[in-house]
Amino acid sequence: MDIISVALKRHSTKAFDASKKLTPEQAEQIKTLLQYSPSSTNSQPWHFIVASTEEGKARVAKSAAGNYVFNERKILDASHVVVFCAKTAMDDAWLKLVVDQEDA
Repeated sequence: MDIISVALKRHSTKAFDASKKLTPEQAEQIKTLLQYSPSSTNSQPWHFIVASTEEGKARVAKSAAGNYVFNERKILDASHVVVFCAKTAMDDAWLKLVVDQEDA
């Protein structure tokens, strides 16, 4: 399976087959896509948490409470789960770090 072709189909999966797992190569391709996602001024104000173990997915599933409880089964059944974490503000120290990396 070509991950890029799958992503371009823009299909929203409603349920996952827990017996189907991504190969290590597919998981690495996804991580590479995330790593090279463009951002304004290359600030990359995010990081990603990837859970692929049952324990890791269970920890992520705990966040699916209240209005999002319907996502719990999807999280537990998926091969891998990616949590997107984004900065809500960038202070001068963060911007200096970005500029210093660009100059290196």
